[in-house]
Amino acid sequence: MSSTSTALADQLPGLIPKLDSSGMNWAIFAIRFQDAVEAKGFWGHFDGMEPTLAAATPSTPTAVEKTAIDAWEKDECLAKSLLTQKLPDSTLMRIHSKMTLHGGRTR
Repeated sequence: MSSTSTALADQLPGLIPKLDSSGMNWAIFAIRFQDAVEAKGFWGHFDGMEPTLAAATPSTPTAVEKTAIDAWEKDECLAKSLLTQKLPDSTLMRIHSKMTLHGGRTR
């Protein structure tokens, strides 16, 4: 991915509102956020369709496994960044330490 595409992948359109701390705008936030993240190709990190990758032998991953794991981790970080841009600070502090967006099995 070029640096221009990476920069575009790192941002959400301004039409996506920041989630209000009261949750009053949840319905519109959820629709717009999902649409934008799906368009960027990262929704699978939220709904679990892009599960965490692991090597067959974790202590000695093959070069192919390492490349795939590195790519998955980069996409996971980008997806998490998209979410954290639109969360209130109090919510961000609660979820930031989670290992994965979906909350599924981790490495």
